[in-house]
Amino acid sequence: MAWQPLRATMGLKQVKENLLSTDYPQWQNLLSTAAFLIMVTGTAFAWFYTYYTSPNAACHKGFLYLTYAWLFIQWVVIGYLYQSKDIPSFARDAIKVLILLANVWFGLFLFSLQPCA
Repeated sequence: MAWQPLRATMGLKQVKENLLSTDYPQWQNLLSTAAFLIMVTGTAFAWFYTYYTSPNAACHKGFLYLTYAWLFIQWVVIGYLYQSKDIPSFARDAIKVLILLANVWFGLFLFSLQPCA
């Protein structure tokens, strides 16, 4: 019976090593970076297109400026994720989930705005 706790500890050790691992294949890094850049840019450009083609969107100019800042900041974070090789796996995955959720909420917010009178 003494081997059960040891085996459980080895499992936790493996999980800990996987979460703290900084090994990230270059192809996976490039693919995830491209996917995130397309997704982030697509969300922002959808709002740009809506703003510039809608005649009653002039009152939302502040949100347009916010979108420019939003897009730039996300490009910087995604570029840092691509460039950095010392971010642990759990932190890299958490940042990616936050980017995904933030874009969903930002898109829902922008497209819930009502046209100006």
